[in-house]
Amino acid sequence: MTKTIYLVMTLLFMLGGCSSKHYYMLSSPHTIATAQKQAALSIGVESIMLPDYLREGKVALLDAGNRIRYLKDALWAVNMQDDLTNALIFDLQKSLPESRVFHYPWEKRGRADAIVSVRIKRFIAGEGHVWLDALVRINDRDRVVSIKEPLKSRDEAQIVAAMKRAFFALEREVIAMLDDIGVSQKR
Repeated sequence: MTKTIYLVMTLLFMLGGCSSKHYYMLSSPHTIATAQKQAALSIGVESIMLPDYLREGKVALLDAGNRIRYLKDALWAVNMQDDLTNALIFDLQKSLPESRVFHYPWEKRGRADAIVSVRIKRFIAGEGHVWLDALVRINDRDRVVSIKEPLKSRDEAQIVAAMKRAFFALEREVIAMLDDIGVSQKR
């Protein structure tokens, strides 16, 4: 009987230790500056498009040979497309307080002065950096944004922190583009 209890306790301890999962979000609170040249715009933000590997719900790494692998116990707490889209909308609202920012397309909200579309092509950690490559389109203006954030280690918390910094840098690019559009529309 004692051997059975010992065996059961050992198995429970081993299984409990192996199932330690960590959940992450990129949209955690942070400070964001107010835009320099504010114009009151109506801004529509389309859902951010992501590569398929970001839809798996796991933190991805790029290994040698361009192979993608997932960190075993590092999971995204929410749907990445929704989380990043909502974070962009929220941060645009904070940065451009004179503007109205909505998820696009919308019904019965009137005409949009600017429609923001973000297509992320690469957003992954590997070889000492996190890379974020995206095509940002605002109305008829396109900008390719490439961000490279250094990684202190391949620790999952460090990877997620670098991914947050990269996404916030992308947001600053979008705000700068909107700033330019707002100024040109006021003339």
